[in-house]
Amino acid sequence: MPTLTEDEHRRATEFVAEFSRHAGLDRALQFDCVYRSHGFPDTRLVLRAQGPLRDYAIKIDTTSPETGRLQAEFDILTRLARYFDRHETSRVVHPHYLSPGNMFFVSEFIDRPTAVDVIHNSADDDQVGRIYRRAGAWLHDLHGFQPATEYEFRPRWMTDAINELLPSVPPHIRATGGQMAEMLESSALYLKGIPETRVFSHGDFHGQNLIVGKGEMIGLDFTEVRDKLAVYDIVDFLKSDIFRDADPSDVDRSGIVKLNKDMFFRRYRHPIHAGILDFCIRGRLLKDWLASWHVDHACTPYEEDRRQRLGDRLHLAFKQG
Repeated sequence: MPTLTEDEHRRATEFVAEFSRHAGLDRALQFDCVYRSHGFPDTRLVLRAQGPLRDYAIKIDTTSPETGRLQAEFDILTRLARYFDRHETSRVVHPHYLSPGNMFFVSEFIDRPTAVDVIHNSADDDQVGRIYRRAGAWLHDLHGFQPATEYEFRPRWMTDAINELLPSVPPHIRATGGQMAEMLESSALYLKGIPETRVFSHGDFHGQNLIVGKGEMIGLDFTEVRDKLAVYDIVDFLKSDIFRDADPSDVDRSGIVKLNKDMFFRRYRHPIHAGILDFCIRGRLLKDWLASWHVDHACTPYEEDRRQRLGDRLHLAFKQG
């Protein structure tokens, strides 16, 4: 678990005491820090507070009084909780309390595995397939929160981002990645301007933000919500498939195991252009692979494994033209 500094522990103690008073508890809850932001380590933390009947997640952002970040997330979480009440197998973490100072809010803490936990670690391909199906159902429900619109697909931002990464990778990676980038740019010419579905999107829909409950999937972390193309949420989730060992014949032209993609779309039914989806998955995997060669430190075993898996899937995907 992350270690708190003396100042952080003092502040966390004050926050937990404030919520404990709000909840009408006789004494302040005990707590541990369970998460420290990699991008904002000095300002963003998550605590787990242990209550007599349930545990709570306390999300802290010390810059939020100026940015409004936590208040915006708490407001949308409250609206989503009401919206998901009508769905039997999909919901979001229940919001409990927003501090008057806007430095933290409290939601329920659910001690269950995330979708990523199952996808990365399960030896049961059928179980993993069910996770993809249930994730597709949850995202379908989320994308129905507001009416969908149409928006012309613009692939240039992705190809530009890839080309910006190419000059700073090792020569052999630049050669291979450059060929892949050229193939993507050729595809982009045919896809540019095609109308695609634009929806209320999660914005950061990786598998760690989806909890596998008992008969339900539970979403969390809505700080990046916005209206954008539905395909980007789908890509964020499907890319975790690279951590599944698969026979090359089971991987489709996007780089994803065919069965897992098919399972996802059994319950996700908003219209998605198949060519745009495959283009975006390939582009995201290529972008992640090139970025993985930009590290300025010795790679951890996890980083080495991820880099290798990304390269393997990309070679299978682009081999299919």
